[in-house]
Amino acid sequence: MKFDIQDIGKTRKYAFLREERYQFQGLRNENYVEIGLDVKLLSVSIGVPTFKINVIRYKQSNATGLYGWVGDIHEIRNELIFTLNEKGQLGTILNMDDIRRKWEKIRPELQKGHKKDGHKEIFISGISELLENGDLLADALRFAQPYLLLFPGIHAKELKKDEETVGYRELPNFLATKMVPINTVETLTELEDGKFQIEVRGTIDENHFEQEKVTAMIRILKNRPRVPTQLQLGYIERYRLDEWPWSEQSMCMSIAEIPGTLYREERNILKAI
Repeated sequence: MKFDIQDIGKTRKYAFLREERYQFQGLRNENYVEIGLDVKLLSVSIGVPTFKINVIRYKQSNATGLYGWVGDIHEIRNELIFTLNEKGQLGTILNMDDIRRKWEKIRPELQKGHKKDGHKEIFISGISELLENGDLLADALRFAQPYLLLFPGIHAKELKKDEETVGYRELPNFLATKMVPINTVETLTELEDGKFQIEVRGTIDENHFEQEKVTAMIRILKNRPRVPTQLQLGYIERYRLDEWPWSEQSMCMSIAEIPGTLYREERNILKAI
């Protein structure tokens, strides 16, 4: 999909909903997130578009543990200005200085608010290191929500009706590994109303997934050499296409499970309003 000068200034509002359920070693947790977004095309330079995303509303149901940190630092991403890369996904973040200033402003309050958290220094230093390098932050956000559903890269491909196209995704921040690499198959179909839908199904990229790290960690935790450690993954995305360059409604669902140890379920819905 090409971006033209006449598209500059186009804006669309979105509502994003997320449900996540997590169970590890018998401990259960869940969280519900609601976000309102404004997405605007700022410019096009030599075919490379620059977008701005503003978070105009943020609400989540769980403020404990890691969820509490996510809720407290969301404001440093309230405005994100970035280009798309050659694959049509989040590329280079252009307003890193503003993001760093926001972080330095809220950092003292975070340290006070989480002073009883034994892992606070790890979180604080980890976020600081991430923000030192814009490429690292872009890598962390590219396959995270809602950025994946907004810019999955499918719009940059020449998809043909009822033909399969291969792609790639990542499940970020997985147990003992940085992420789970996912190979995808993408199919474009025409709906009864004349609009189009893209369905994406994913499987683990076994050649690049660090299963041995997951296995080692679980065997240490369980203290059982024959405990099941193999990751099982169900992954699907679906996009109902609208006029440029937006999907009318998008969905991403994933279930990652290691029987007896881990269950991680995510449901993400992005809808134009």
